[in-house]
Amino acid sequence: MKTLAAALATSLAMVSLGVSIVVSAQDSTVDMTTKPQKTAAISRRVTAEVLTVNRGATALTVRSIANGKETDLIFEVPESIASVLNVLEPGDVVQVTYVRINDQLRAERIVRAPERQ
Repeated sequence: MKTLAAALATSLAMVSLGVSIVVSAQDSTVDMTTKPQKTAAISRRVTAEVLTVNRGATALTVRSIANGKETDLIFEVPESIASVLNVLEPGDVVQVTYVRINDQLRAERIVRAPERQ
């Protein structure tokens, strides 16, 4: 009987230690949600009308229509393709290939489009 009581006490001790380890592991995952997640940037494409060209800040603002809803988008334009901003004017229709990084849109390619698609 003493052996059974000792085995039962040992089993309960092991289970209680295991539960506290699981609880502490769950607590550590709460902090992980606040850390930025690294994901691969997916290239997307939009055909839109140029609203403003900001050559000094290398930025481009366009208006896109998707599902009957107008949306204004502001793209950061890297120096490697910033020369295209010199030939764009408000009212031009462009096709922009871009990626979203930390809720900012970065243009990868900008070309004039013959018409909206």
